[in-house]
Amino acid sequence: MSWFEEWFDSPLYELLYAYRNEEEANRLADFIEKKIPKEHYPRLVDVGCGRGRHSISLAERGYNVTGFDLSPMAIKKAKAIAKDRGLQQIEFVVNDMRTPLPETFDAAVNLFTTFGYFLDNDQNVQVLKSIRTMLTLNGLFLIDFMNAKKVERELVPNESGSKNGILYNISRHIEDGFVYKKIEFEGRPLDKPREYTERVQLFDKKWFQNSLKESGFEPVDIWGNYSGEPFDEDQSPRLIILSKAV
Repeated sequence: MSWFEEWFDSPLYELLYAYRNEEEANRLADFIEKKIPKEHYPRLVDVGCGRGRHSISLAERGYNVTGFDLSPMAIKKAKAIAKDRGLQQIEFVVNDMRTPLPETFDAAVNLFTTFGYFLDNDQNVQVLKSIRTMLTLNGLFLIDFMNAKKVERELVPNESGSKNGILYNISRHIEDGFVYKKIEFEGRPLDKPREYTERVQLFDKKWFQNSLKESGFEPVDIWGNYSGEPFDEDQSPRLIILSKAV
């Protein structure tokens, strides 16, 4: 089992990242609404949607959204939230991002660094090609990734804390172009200590520009945060690229 199948399907993932709240999701959805107006791009696919924070926020704005993720637990949670809110124009399915869905969309998003998980670089490019397959001609694709240069420079090696009586320790390091995160949990609520790993490749702007072109896209704009400020390789917290399917 790959690290992301094990970790993203764990209840401890949700416990650790509970701070990723709706306010943050709404900020990003506001940004997407400005750059990919629903009047022109009504059908949208959220690639690697997780527990559906962004998909749901976009559906509440009037998009017809399909979100997919490899984690059955994440999709189950996303479906429950959407049902609880009475959302009709949203669908969640379990699917690998390397494999396109058998339908086409006006736009696609890949958000919050849900990319760069694979050791084989061809598989990361395959994700982009899969997204291109799902888009209509001139459809838009927005990817929201970390600013790799800033992450390398400001990496926090260790942090620790507790959530609901469970102690956690996170250690980070960079090796062979990847940022690794080891997450350890222990405490009485658990029957035994648990350990998980995250691994994301540190892709920069040039890599994305070249790989997007290789995959059938034309990059059209780049920003450095959810306020739409220009990308600055030294200071921007995010690398956000909007591309057109050609």
